[in-house]
Amino acid sequence: MTDSVQAMATRYFRQRENPFLAELVRAARSGRQPGEDLSAEDAAEALHLVPDVRQDLDRAEVTLIESVLDRGWTWEQLGAEYGDRSKQAMQQHYRRRGGNRSWPGKERPPRTGSPHRLGDEDLNPADVAKVREAISALLATAHDVAETHTVDGKWTAGEPILEEISAVGLDPLPRLEVACRTAAKAIEDMVVAGWERRDPGREQRRRRSWTVRLDDEMRDMAAWLDREPQGRPLPRDDRPLTVGTTTAEHADHIEIAAEDVEQVRESISLALARLEAHRAAFDQVIEELKRHQAGLP
Repeated sequence: MTDSVQAMATRYFRQRENPFLAELVRAARSGRQPGEDLSAEDAAEALHLVPDVRQDLDRAEVTLIESVLDRGWTWEQLGAEYGDRSKQAMQQHYRRRGGNRSWPGKERPPRTGSPHRLGDEDLNPADVAKVREAISALLATAHDVAETHTVDGKWTAGEPILEEISAVGLDPLPRLEVACRTAAKAIEDMVVAGWERRDPGREQRRRRSWTVRLDDEMRDMAAWLDREPQGRPLPRDDRPLTVGTTTAEHADHIEIAAEDVEQVRESISLALARLEAHRAAFDQVIEELKRHQAGLP
């Protein structure tokens, strides 16, 4: 024990036998003795002083803990010294005593060239700008959707924010879906491009695996199916098509208005081209597996 701490402890223990506190303890232990002036009401009133004393002790303890940490000790060191506590237990003890400060952990060297993390040098500023723009559009769309929802639960139309809105319509929920997909796609493109800058040829090597290629195709198809039908006059089942005065579904056929025929034809062509592209990827994998099968003894 240092001289300064020894002197502080000596002063404390010399004053520790406080007559007032001793009298309170005796009264609490033995009850009121004959001839004593301390009544139950007096003891109850004095009891109200105890929380103040406890607060003073807590403040003193917090101050000492902070003083130790300010001088370079860690929570682990302090906990081991003060009650053999763990780091978490020592922190909880400090918080329970009313402490609210925090101390930065030991400085760690910055990550450089981590194989599992992209750095600023790996990202194309143009890709980062697209992500920022897409996220800004998403936030604006979400705010606009919230603003256009009326109290009675009906949605009202707003001005389009993204170019794709024209293909989906002005209903707020599809607009929000488009904004979410756009932001997710921008982030994915930025990350893929970043890894390619870090490791040229990485994407090509990754797609050598047929499982990776099929997974990419299936995710792409699912995303397309999720958004493609919205706003496009595309037949959904195998009922016969007839040209009439209005575009509507009937029990045994689908009627296409004469003015919508060209648009329906274009939508079918686009869907066929997309499906053919996906089928080509699946056919390629089938042929690859057949070659492996044929090469086995």
